[in-house]
Amino acid sequence: MVSVNYEAMKVVRRILESPEALNVTVAKLANGATVIDMGQKARGGWLAGKYYTEITLGGLGEVSYESFPPINGIVLPAVRIMVDLPLEACIGAQIAGWRLEAKRDAPILAGPARSLNAVPDHYFDYYAYRDHSAEGVIAIQTAEPVTEAMAETIAQACSIETRDLYILVAPNTSLVCAIQVAARIIEQTLHRVAEERFDLHNVRFAEGFGVIPPLTHDDLTAMGRINDSLLYGGICTLHVEARDEDVQAMIGKVTSSACKAYGRPFAEIYEDAGRDFYNIPMDLHSPAVLYVNNLTSGRTFAAGAINYDVLQRSFFGD
Repeated sequence: MVSVNYEAMKVVRRILESPEALNVTVAKLANGATVIDMGQKARGGWLAGKYYTEITLGGLGEVSYESFPPINGIVLPAVRIMVDLPLEACIGAQIAGWRLEAKRDAPILAGPARSLNAVPDHYFDYYAYRDHSAEGVIAIQTAEPVTEAMAETIAQACSIETRDLYILVAPNTSLVCAIQVAARIIEQTLHRVAEERFDLHNVRFAEGFGVIPPLTHDDLTAMGRINDSLLYGGICTLHVEARDEDVQAMIGKVTSSACKAYGRPFAEIYEDAGRDFYNIPMDLHSPAVLYVNNLTSGRTFAAGAINYDVLQRSFFGD
């Protein structure tokens, strides 16, 4: 079986060869763990965002940039993701599912090293992938510095040496974060599909397309925009082998428009939830649009729509 950490490390080594060309910085903690700053003090950029995304996908995705359809006349960039092994790449690596500590504001980790964790998070219930690697790569969406204690906890959980741990960091306000969140549209779809009892083993290929929002130094505004890029501006296409009736039973339930909280910018919903992600309806974490091409029947099914009105409010104001 393919190793997501082994494949991701190929991309990590490209970064280590020329961090200056990517506007990123590389630092070693005292215990030997490597921290790659892609948006905290470092500026990051388009290529850094591409590499960050490819790493979180376990080195198994193709990432490119395009234009998003105009929002009130303004053209924004978009990211496209093509994945041949979506379960390994997204369930096995990309999903932010590893809560480092049992407290409300604890960092939530994403990336290939999740599949090395001795206590796998609940997303592995949907696809029981486990990796075996002497090196591990993890990503943290944070503005806070990575501590030696955090690195030690991660390495021990993964049964690797701290010197073999590589940690990527980028905060909500960075370009790299805006890119990698918009690129989460496939994993956001897969977990919702699984929650609606569609067997993920039927998924063969996946592709995603999502708007990259305007940047801001305000953390709350940035957090709202990057979530809106998924909920109101993200499109996922799944290619499956299944019964048409199983696709029809699922597809109308897994777009964000099916959630009662739908229709307002995420920042407003977050405020009403007491700024606690765990108080937000789980079914809101869905794509704006889902297409399912059933290879068995040749039919394609569709649900949802891009919500340009909410994107306008979130990105540019009323």
